This record gives sequence, C-alpha cells and structure tokens, in this order.
Amino acid sequence: MNIQSICEKYQLNKDEEKILLYMDQHSSELKDLSIRELAKRTFTSPSFIVKTCKKMKLSGYSELVFLITYTPKFPSNTENDLKVRSYVKPFSNLMDKHKDSMIMILGNGFSQNIVNYMSEYFNLHGFRCTANSHLELLRKNKDDLIIVISNSGETKRLADLCIQAKKNNKDIISFVGNGDSTIANNSSLAISSDTFNLSSFDSHYPQLFFGLTLIYFELLMSYFLSK
Repeated sequence: MNIQSICEKYQLNKDEEKILLYMDQHSSELKDLSIRELAKRTFTSPSFIVKTCKKMKLSGYSELVFLITYTPKFPSNTENDLKVRSYVKPFSNLMDKHKDSMIMILGNGFSQNIVNYMSEYFNLHGFRCTANSHLELLRKNKDDLIIVISNSGETKRLADLCIQAKKNNKDIISFVGNGDSTIANNSSLAISSDTFNLSSFDSHYPQLFFGLTLIYFELLMSYFLSK
C-alpha cells in the first residue's frame, strides 16, 4: 500500500500517517490487534484513530484493518494473475539502466493515446520523456531508451526505426500484440499481449491490446518504482 499517496490524497498529518505506517508494517498482526492496543503502540488514542478513519471516508477501524490487510500485493497480481513474470526483471534492468536517459515513446493511430499516457506518467515520476519522434535520438553513442507500441508489430515506419535503432545498439522496449513481429524481433525486450490476429482488422472485434498494454505497463512500472 502506498501510504504516502493516501496521506496526500486525504491530507493526513504526521500523527495520522504514523498510524498507517505502523499498520502497514505490521499488517500480519492486525486481525488480532485491537484499536486500544494500536493506540498504545502509536502513542495516540482510540478516538484519534477513529477520526483518522473518518477522514479517509471509512466507516471505522475495522474497515481500515480490512483495507490494509487485504490490499493485494503487486507481485501476486503480476506473477500469478497476469502472467507477466518473465518481463519483470528485464524491464526493471532496462529502466534502471536508463533512469537518467531520455526516453522516446513511439506509436501510430490508437497507440498514440497510449504513448501520450506513458509520456505523462514518466514525466510525472521524474523521467525525461518525449512522445515525439526525434531521429537524433537514434544516432550511435547516445544513451537513450526507445519504447515502441504497435498491435501488429509491423507498422512500417516504426519497424524501420526499430531496425535502425538496433543497428546503432539502442535499447528498445516494445509493447506488441504479435511476439513474432519485426518490431518484437528488433527489440531488446518485447512485451507481447498475444492479441493480434487477422480478426483484429474487423471493426467489431474487441481490441484487447490497448487495455492489456496499459495494465502491463502499470504493473511493471509499479514493481520498478517500488524497488
């Protein structure tokens, strides 16, 4: 649980934050921890804890215990539910390598909406990022990271850029719907949702690629930032 985000959202003070931090650090004990005992351990009072719960729009202490105890942990979601376990380590390694680099994100059509979201996300978290194509970032001897988004993995302009970037020894992370595509095969790390097939061209066919790409991105970044 991101205690800092909760404190910012509900404008909690240091004493209120102290309660949440203690509960988060001792989540395995909360089922058997009374509100009086928690107040004693955090040098507060039961009424102060209840007031904190109300400030967070919760019904009371029991709901706060449930919230902290049963908030799902990221590794469980990633490794068991969404099957992206194999991407976690290589993605984190590349992001760590390029945490001070310029990140260029590329996409066409509907993918441009994902590009814009990712760019805002990176900038919000202190990365240097652009959602525009700057060919100078593809040159040799420039320590930049390129992220490409393409359902088919065969978008010609993007594929050509990936081929050129690979020749210049650039690191490329691609989010694709086809793991055996040109873009995927020229990427340092290809994250495939395996959603692309000929039916994808049908206007009534569900385009799962975009939603899954956002989910994978959010989970992978959450893991990386938490570490």
